[in-house]
Amino acid sequence: MTMHPHVKTFLQLLLLATTAGMQAAAPNTVVATIPVGVTPAGLAITPDNNFGYVANNNNYSMPNSDTVSVIDLQNNTLFKTIFDASFNEPYTVTINAAGTRAYVTNSNGTTVTIIDIATNTVVGTITGFDGPSGFVITPNQQFAYVNNYGAPGGVLSGNGTTVRVVDLNTNAIVGPAITVGLAPASLTITPDGAFVYVINYVDGNPGTGTISVIRTSDNTVVATIPGFSGPFAIRITPNGKFAYVTNFGSNNFFPYGTTASVVDLTTNTLVSTVNLAIQPSGLDITPDGSLAYASNYDTLYTDTSFSSLVAGQGTVNIIDTATNKVIPPVIAVGESPDAIAISSNGEFAYVTNYSYNSVSVIALQSFQIAAQGCKIENRYLTQVDLVNKLTWTVTGTSLPVIYEIYRDAKLTDLAGTVLATEPLVFLDHNRLPNGTYTYYIVGTNRVGTTSDPVAVTVTKNC
Repeated sequence: MTMHPHVKTFLQLLLLATTAGMQAAAPNTVVATIPVGVTPAGLAITPDNNFGYVANNNNYSMPNSDTVSVIDLQNNTLFKTIFDASFNEPYTVTINAAGTRAYVTNSNGTTVTIIDIATNTVVGTITGFDGPSGFVITPNQQFAYVNNYGAPGGVLSGNGTTVRVVDLNTNAIVGPAITVGLAPASLTITPDGAFVYVINYVDGNPGTGTISVIRTSDNTVVATIPGFSGPFAIRITPNGKFAYVTNFGSNNFFPYGTTASVVDLTTNTLVSTVNLAIQPSGLDITPDGSLAYASNYDTLYTDTSFSSLVAGQGTVNIIDTATNKVIPPVIAVGESPDAIAISSNGEFAYVTNYSYNSVSVIALQSFQIAAQGCKIENRYLTQVDLVNKLTWTVTGTSLPVIYEIYRDAKLTDLAGTVLATEPLVFLDHNRLPNGTYTYYIVGTNRVGTTSDPVAVTVTKNC
């Protein structure tokens, strides 16, 4: 059935108004800043992408600042603040696959706090750790691995050197401690659950950091990978082939790190180094594995003795994982960005700003448009209609709901629009013979993120 042209125009305007009203933005731009608690560190997103949980690491001058902030990601607002006596410098949050439990590591103590997501209340603790700072759940949701960074109030004194396994059915530690490197800072698990990779901060000096590889079938360390500089965060690509590690550098702020390391997980070797900004901290990878986003803490110094420190402008770099090169733009966020988490649909990245008590929301382009064009000649008796025909395909997640086709790179000459519910074809009639035409296709998805323009030059006949 052919849609009446006035109905089609109305639907196009309705879709454009809806997307523009939600959060119209070019990709890789900050679209919102959400106030949270004091010194936010780790964060996690519920599987439905509706809520985020932020661990507020504490400020000793402010009572009751050990909290978890719950943020509404549909409206980018603070939904609730959770207070509980079990919090002791909460550092990371991990949410199970069912979206029913959030596990909060208490980095200055001996426990992990369990939050019931349905009620946003604390329903228990897991004990027996030494300054836990990371928590990763196996794909079958039966066990968790927790790294012990070490804390004054921990089970041991000084820096930790172990990882513990937790039975999530009983919420108790099982089996002996797994000895890894000094000051294990974070950890992650391969998509198949076969190995856990633990980054060991050691002392933050260049080249002293390591990765311990734990085989989960027998909880044995089977490899140690050297060559890191104060490793801070680690993420594995969705295909399980590579790990990306940020090199923060020293906690004493000098020498600071400026790179991310790429590890080939088939050989457990460091294969590439990516230059970033000052003190790379958080890192996450898009669902399709094509891009990695790294936050840069960017501390500025007021004098050469480093006796006085000022939190500087934080940034986020984008790494093309196909080339391991940084691509534009550099995204400015809040002061001292810490962790970064990308929604499972690839629509947004969320960055905790440690010194700014906020979360920056970055719109991402979660889809890619591939287009082509050709010329058609329609003859009507003595008249000839020269038509440029554009066709395109789209891949990714959170796909566009509408496409706009422009005749100029500045996107001022709108040739027409196409709804995503229609065939992805655009015909531009009454063109001049022997003319060369270049078009620019822009897609806009349901949350209002517009793609970078895709240029199509029409030169050949169909």
